[in-house]
This record gives sequence, C-alpha cells and structure tokens, in this order.
Amino acid sequence: QTLTIEACQDSALSNYPLIQQFGLIEKTKELTLSNANKNYLPQLDITLIGGIIEGMPSFTLPGAESSASTEVNLISMVQLNQVLWDGGMTKASKGIIEAGSEIEKADLEVDLYQLKDRVNNLYFGILLIDEQMAQLDLLKETLLLNKKRIQNAIENGTAFKSDADELKVELINIDQKKAELHYNKEAYMDVLSAMSGERITEETNFVRPEFSSSLEDISINRPEIMKFRNQKSLIESQAKLNKATLIPKFGLMGFGVFITPGVDFGTSELTNIFVAGLSLSWQLGPLYKNANYKKLTEISLQRIQNQEETFLFNTHLELSQTDKELEKYRKLLEMDREILLLKSSIKDAYMVKYDNGVATMTDVLQRINDEGTAKQMMIMHEIQYLMKAYQYLNKSGN
Repeated sequence: QTLTIEACQDSALSNYPLIQQFGLIEKTKELTLSNANKNYLPQLDITLIGGIIEGMPSFTLPGAESSASTEVNLISMVQLNQVLWDGGMTKASKGIIEAGSEIEKADLEVDLYQLKDRVNNLYFGILLIDEQMAQLDLLKETLLLNKKRIQNAIENGTAFKSDADELKVELINIDQKKAELHYNKEAYMDVLSAMSGERITEETNFVRPEFSSSLEDISINRPEIMKFRNQKSLIESQAKLNKATLIPKFGLMGFGVFITPGVDFGTSELTNIFVAGLSLSWQLGPLYKNANYKKLTEISLQRIQNQEETFLFNTHLELSQTDKELEKYRKLLEMDREILLLKSSIKDAYMVKYDNGVATMTDVLQRINDEGTAKQMMIMHEIQYLMKAYQYLNKSGN
C-alpha cells in the first residue's frame, strides 16, 4: 500500500463526520427556499364566530311589535388573498436564506481547514521517523562492517576486546533508538488511520512529497474570506428586506361572510356578503425606523470589513514568518550538505588511522556517530522544510 499526503488529506476530509453537515445544510436551504416561494400561492383564511347580531336595520309595520331577534347566529368568514407584488420581500428573504446557508458552509470549511493541518503534521511526523530509522539502519551497517574489522584486529593482536565492547554498546544504542521510533510511528499511524479511515500498517509506504512550486505569487484563499463575503451578503439582503417593508403590496382579494340563520335587513333576510377586487396595503410604521436601519447596516458592514482586514493582517504576518523559516531551512540545508561531506571525509580518515594504529576505536565510533548525526540533521531539515512549505500552502488556503 502506498499513500501520498494528498490522498491522506482527501480521505480524512471524506471520513470526517462533520462532512455530512454540508448535505444537511443544502437540504435545509432547499426546503426553506421552497417555503419562501410559496408566498405567492393563494392564501385562504377561514374564521367562525358564534354570537348575536344587533343594530341591523329592519322594517316593522305601524302598530306591530318589533321583531328584533336575540338568537345566536353562526357567522362564517372566508378570505382569499393572492399576492401580485410584495415589494421584493420574498426575493430579499431568499437572499437571506442563501447567505445564511453559505455562512454555515464556510464555518464547516474552517473546521476542515484545521483538520487538514492536523493530517499534515501526522504525515510529516511519520516521514521524519521513517527517514531517521533508515539512517539508523545505514549506521548499523557501517558498525557491523567495522565489527568484522575489529574481530580480525583482535585475532591479530592489534586491537583490544574493549574495542569490540564499545562497538556492541553502539549497536545496542541504535536498536534502542529504533524501538523508540517504532512505537512513536505506531502512535502516529493509529491516529492517521482513525482520521482517514484507511488501513495503515508497517508495510504502508508513505511517499515523500516533491515540493517545487513557487510561493511568491500565492494569494490567500482561506475559507474565512468566503465567510466574510457571505456575512456582507447577509447584511445586504437584510437591508433589502427592510427596504421592501417600505413599498406598497398589491394583490387580489376575495371576501365572503355567511350568516346562519339569516338576519333581517330591512324587508329582506341577509344570509351572505361577497366582496372581490384588487387590494393595496402599505405599512407606514417602517418609515419611522428606516434611517436607523440604514445606519445599522453601514455599521454592520464596517464591522465585518474590519474583521476581514484584521484576519488578512494576521494571516500575512503568519505567512511572512513561515516564509522566513523556509529561507532558514534552505540555508541550513546548504550548510548540512557541506558539513556531511566534511564529516564523511573525517570518518574515512580516522578509519585509516585506526588501521594504522594511530587512533582508538572510541575515536572511530565518535566520527561514525558524527557522520550519522550530520545525515540525520540534513534529513530532519529536509522534512522540516517540506512541512513548512505545506504549512504555508495551508495557511494561505491553497
């Protein structure tokens, strides 16, 4: 099994439980928009009233008693309204729904951005351990080659048994370091496996990424930027909704009243009334608050703009710091290569000196360890450089 850092990132994102929220947010938006679109459907209101009707004009013959009724009447009122123009309230409401949904998605993207950073740290931690273990294996091979040389020297009487013991101690130290690295790697792999949902074992090959991209012209594409834009869109949609409350609403209206039993109305009996026509409604109350609403909108937009500028300022500072660290590791790697060449040359010279009896095994082992340390430092700086480069990309949202 071979794994790349990009594959681990993708697997971790798709395996993260929070990813399901995207589908739920989208479904919620669709249902809420569907409800908003129903504002233009006919609206039917039915009201029932049980009571006594008084004050209706009636006709009574001269000398006859009044026929005023005190019986209870059932009054049914039915009103049908059809909106023709609501001043843009439905459109503004849909804008609020869309912006609110996008803000929720941006919040999730921020959480997923942090998850990506955690995956990177684990992946590069495993890479560093692999490189350190490989270097320890090379060091062990070098020591084992010298073990044969020491055995021959002891047999020839040109070396002491203590030389072999010193080398044995170094071999045990290597095994001890490898055991510690092994358990550290297992812990990293367990966490990465749980995050990605992938089966990761000792046989898994972690591919070392090749980073050759330029970081000079990279723009900031963090999910927080989209969140700020959607927050502005939400404020603007709310402002449109406030503006829509100032505009008259037009529609069709039908109104019917049914009275059982009927009531006397002059010489006739009144049992129903019907009214139909165009309707106009205009609320003047929002006019009093309109000026304050406009000021509140401006303040809200300014606050979001300030938050965005602060975020960009801090992000640029972090990127500048990371860029300096990348420059540091590039310089360190140049010196690492030079140091390694010198350490290797010194080690070879001491091995010749030992063969000629002018250096001790302690001297040789020290030079072998010095070369191994130089190699480990170079490998560590290479991994740290890659890690910082990916941190730069992640901090910029790329």
